[in-house]
Amino acid sequence: MKSRHATFLLLWVPLALAGLGLGATVEFIRARDALQREGTTLHRVISQRVEQHDAHLTSLAAVLASSTADSATFRAVVEAMQRFYPRIAAVELAGSGAPPGGLDGKAAENLKDFDLATLTARIRGLAPGQASTLPSRGRKPFYALVKRVPDNASEPRALVLVIDATRMAEPEGGLPEETVLALRDSSGAVIVQQGRERPPGRAMPELTFERALGSRSQPLILSLERRLAVAEVLPPALLIGWPVASGLAVLLLLAVLRERRASQRAREAMRLHQQDARLAHAMRVNTVGEMASGIAHEITQPLTAILSQSQAGLRLARSGAAKPDELIGVLEANVRHALRAGEILERLRAYVTRREPQPQPNDLNRIVRNVVALTQRDLEERGIALGLELSLPPLPARVDRVAIEQVVHNLVRNAAEAIESNPGGRREIMLATRLVGSDVEIAVSDTGPGIADADLARLFEPFFTTKSGGMGLGLPLCERLVESAGGRIAVRSDAGQGAVFMVRFPALAGEQGIAAE
Repeated sequence: MKSRHATFLLLWVPLALAGLGLGATVEFIRARDALQREGTTLHRVISQRVEQHDAHLTSLAAVLASSTADSATFRAVVEAMQRFYPRIAAVELAGSGAPPGGLDGKAAENLKDFDLATLTARIRGLAPGQASTLPSRGRKPFYALVKRVPDNASEPRALVLVIDATRMAEPEGGLPEETVLALRDSSGAVIVQQGRERPPGRAMPELTFERALGSRSQPLILSLERRLAVAEVLPPALLIGWPVASGLAVLLLLAVLRERRASQRAREAMRLHQQDARLAHAMRVNTVGEMASGIAHEITQPLTAILSQSQAGLRLARSGAAKPDELIGVLEANVRHALRAGEILERLRAYVTRREPQPQPNDLNRIVRNVVALTQRDLEERGIALGLELSLPPLPARVDRVAIEQVVHNLVRNAAEAIESNPGGRREIMLATRLVGSDVEIAVSDTGPGIADADLARLFEPFFTTKSGGMGLGLPLCERLVESAGGRIAVRSDAGQGAVFMVRFPALAGEQGIAAE
């Protein structure tokens, strides 16, 4: 479980961080592009406004050339201009030799935010028709646009437009939230600044836009600054949604990989199972070949009895003195012997047939008896006694009968070979069944030389054998057949005292009647 959690975190954390980083980058680029679009639009609007100022000065200069500043025509043009363009705070005709005079009698009031000496010097420095800007004193949001007009009696004169920079820089749709707008002159001095700036400590990366206006007479610089909030770079939908989505994706990926691994393991287990089945079948067929003489003897006995009984019955029938009961007895005997031969052949057929395991309730006593019936004749010919110690009550277990018969038969054959390698000792194999706790057990013991301690640990390894000419496949196959039935196999041995192999399965106490059958 810990390994699964570690794998999940190892995949999810980098994926979540990478996704959040990519999302934050996209949001940052989106905000930057939006500020660039807003700045470009605002730059175009302000550029048009400053060009209008130049056009207004040109128009006023033309009117002034054909009239005076006190004329009704000039005053009407000025009033219309201020009515339609509120950002033009005042229009003055100023001379360089005296305090400025106003068209409306309030020139001194209108120009009070500007240094008059600097204004006079600026007028003298301009050529006729040339225009220039003059910032206000005290960083107030105004600037003066000054244009030299033809002199009057050798006195330099200039038209002065007092521009409200706040209104001139005001965006048509309003200033975006948390954005700072600033207009600066060519020296870098701030003419106007709008907007509320985020505290630096709480800010994210800063976005900027800066571009100079295209006017020669008003060389102003427009700048926009915006500090992004965390929620703008990592919106809640991204901050919560992506980790959740990536977590679900990782879980799905792990589930698919687990399913794929499980499928591969199942296919591998099936392949091994099929190999075990083929190997078990081959070993059973080989075993039948080894027991051929014993099996032939087992079948010969009932066939000989049938022949003897049939000949006796035939003689009775020919004598003419046979009674019906005598002939019936002969026929019944033949039926019994034929059934016995049929059982031997059926047991042999089931043993060598290649088929899938069919676990079902079986009595271990019956399995042991079937093995005894197949092996006893062969053991007798080899001079080995086979003893039985079977539990009186049936010992039911859910196993495949043929597979477990093969396991027991292989253990009996190994015991016989061990006894033959120990000449001079007792030649006895004991088969026992017993109930051990909640398990049922088959024990196969022999009086052979036993198994060395160094060999016990490797006894069930494939291809490990202590017999010359052995392949080392019998016991590993027995172990797999037992474990596939939910059981386990163990061995105990003392040098010179023989060996005991114990095969255990979970008992089926509730199915004793079925198993006994």
